[in-house]
Amino acid sequence: MMASMMLLYAGLTLVSALFSLREPRAAAVVAIENVAHSADRPELKQRLDGMNELILAQYRQAIRAGALISIAVSLFILYAVAAILSRDRHGRLLALATGAVGIVYEIGGLPYGVAMARLAAVDGAPLLAKVFIESGQQPAGTNPAELAAKLHVAMVAPPIVSALLGISWCVAMIIYFGGRRGRAVYGIDVPPSAGA
Repeated sequence: MMASMMLLYAGLTLVSALFSLREPRAAAVVAIENVAHSADRPELKQRLDGMNELILAQYRQAIRAGALISIAVSLFILYAVAAILSRDRHGRLLALATGAVGIVYEIGGLPYGVAMARLAAVDGAPLLAKVFIESGQQPAGTNPAELAAKLHVAMVAPPIVSALLGISWCVAMIIYFGGRRGRAVYGIDVPPSAGA
């Protein structure tokens, strides 16, 4: 089960990183595009493209470096999964190292993720509030300024929540492979046979 989840995470990270290298886009702007259905509205699409270019002007190198680091981390995880599934004697140590690398990876990407989300939220939250108001989806009793403030917080939260979930998974993996079950899987807790 743990190896399957590691395989899924590594595959998704690898694909996401390859897309980021091919066409760098700010994640927060992509989220706004998905919610606002900007393809139907050319003026909105133009403003979102402008926001994306503003973010890319400041963080293009960080996005590319992050994508390259993501590729390296995902390849390391795939190697660890291969070792775990083949019952390689180093599989347990690779799984523990993967947990540690994952924690460093999540913590290391957090400042850039939050900074890009904040930059996107400055213009994106009022724009998204306008879209909600125009579509009639504004919550009852909320004025446009309050809605924009709530959307600002909602736009900055995803990188933080994602990092917390990633760190939690890595800690669970370290506990599993470092604990009694992980040792039992690799025969570390097995008593020597009487005939030996």
